[in-house]
Amino acid sequence: MEVTESAPPTHSKPSIQISPHRPRNQSTRFPQSTPMALVVDDLPDARRVVGDRLLRVGFDLCYAEDGFAALSVLGRRRPDLVITDCQMPRLDGIGLLRRIREVSDIPVVMITAFASIPGCEEAIRLGANRYLQFRRDLEVIGPVARELIGSPSSGYGPPRQPSMTAQRARSLAEEALRGELEGLLVDCRGNIAEMARRMGRDRSTIRYHLRRLGMLGEEGASKGVLRTGSTFNSRGT
Repeated sequence: MEVTESAPPTHSKPSIQISPHRPRNQSTRFPQSTPMALVVDDLPDARRVVGDRLLRVGFDLCYAEDGFAALSVLGRRRPDLVITDCQMPRLDGIGLLRRIREVSDIPVVMITAFASIPGCEEAIRLGANRYLQFRRDLEVIGPVARELIGSPSSGYGPPRQPSMTAQRARSLAEEALRGELEGLLVDCRGNIAEMARRMGRDRSTIRYHLRRLGMLGEEGASKGVLRTGSTFNSRGT
């Protein structure tokens, strides 16, 4: 399978013309042709981890280290799918998504280690097909990618699902937030101050979401952490 890594662009804000997305159907390629995914992330290890999941389900790969490099790749090649990190230097995932949607309907998956409801809603509003959490959703990247190239126009698999509604986007973001909080409760042994530091939020916001999601008891003890034998009080100690 073909694996390539793009070279960094020579200018900070290159003028890139994105090749129109032309779905690979029977009129342009053989039905069994291998689909290609563009993986965009500034961290080499993250690119490798995401790429491995796509290789397992039969994708060829090309890579880019940020949004500008991705636009350069899209100007030369025609991948069937883009999977991009949200937080990157120079041009981030949201900026890349905006540029892509100006000219193309290629499926775009946003993936982030710092999922949030506003971030999810913005990505979906701008045209992202999926919004995934890096740690929690790694094992569904392959199936999601195969599903997204399964529209009738692509020539792969079942028809694509209808566009995601705002209500569904909020529900997915809630699930992502719950998953992140559950993981941090264990990693931080219930220390709200440390959870707030890692998430870049204040302690009152963390306590609010824990209570709202039913993860904080009446006396300030986390229900999830109680099962592990660790407790904390409402002051986050």
